[in-house]
Amino acid sequence: MEVNKIGNAVEVTDIDLLDDQQAQELGKVCAEECVVVVKQKIDEKRLFEVMTLWGDPSRAILHKYVGEKRLSGRHWRELLLNLGYISNAVKDFKEGMSRVSYEKNAKGKPTGIFTNGELDWHSDQQSHHDQQRVIGLMSLWGSRGSQTTFLCTAPAYEALNHEDRSMVDELYSVWKWDGGDMCKDLIPSQKEIVRYHMVPFPGMECPLMDQTASGRKGIKFPSHSFSHFRGMSREDSLKFRSHLWEQINKPEYIHTQNWEDGEIVFMDQNITLHARPTNVKDGDKRTMSRTITYMNKLFPGATPNDYVLYDGRKVGHEEFAKLVDDARKDEFYS
Repeated sequence: MEVNKIGNAVEVTDIDLLDDQQAQELGKVCAEECVVVVKQKIDEKRLFEVMTLWGDPSRAILHKYVGEKRLSGRHWRELLLNLGYISNAVKDFKEGMSRVSYEKNAKGKPTGIFTNGELDWHSDQQSHHDQQRVIGLMSLWGSRGSQTTFLCTAPAYEALNHEDRSMVDELYSVWKWDGGDMCKDLIPSQKEIVRYHMVPFPGMECPLMDQTASGRKGIKFPSHSFSHFRGMSREDSLKFRSHLWEQINKPEYIHTQNWEDGEIVFMDQNITLHARPTNVKDGDKRTMSRTITYMNKLFPGATPNDYVLYDGRKVGHEEFAKLVDDARKDEFYS
């Protein structure tokens, strides 16, 4: 296996993804390098197998609870149906795998979690404080002409002056759903999915400084659905966030993937952002497979958290689900 730098990413060559040992070595590279490109074509089943060698599949808490009907009732029916539309395309791997596509199923419903328009900078489940998660994004078909950009914040964090880094180390981001500003073209069913994936409840928190399973530190930048930093006014919070973004949003920290079918990019979600700068709205056949797992099988200390941070305290998943359920009932029946 060869690892070669390509800007603020690496490309791994001379690797056989059908070999479990080599696949595990690739996982260790992904934990450290944040953005890893592999141009070996495999099927979705093997992508799932490779990544579950690294760790447990990851699924947003509310998606999991609604999908398993641990949260049920008329107020959750719409989300349950919408999750069914996107999971049927990968019915054998619902836990941790989904499609990114606007291709329609037999009922005319999109099989992917996003439209094919531009997507602003974001990370997976970004209001959740958790151990490192890694996404494997694989282009299946119709991808030529589209791009994804990736921004690993580790080198930007290392380059911060002492004052800024101290601020990053101490601050906690507080989140509030913004209606889906990450993508202006989301249709209502996708907004429901994204809302309960990204920021299911206002007041969720996470540290601004985060790290990968291998211990590489960076910034969990609050790109959207950001309310304020704990203990700081919104005005001052937005001012510092803008200042921080000026230090991060630089060409030397960004990798642009010009897609061809059959390519895979593995990307960290704790200190890395990604975006889609191209609008492929007219390319309804562009279909990507998206798998997300933890890294706890390679790094035993990186066991998934069983809580979320909310209002300055740790809240277990069961208690958190009840908070969201009560709020959903109030919204639905009001």
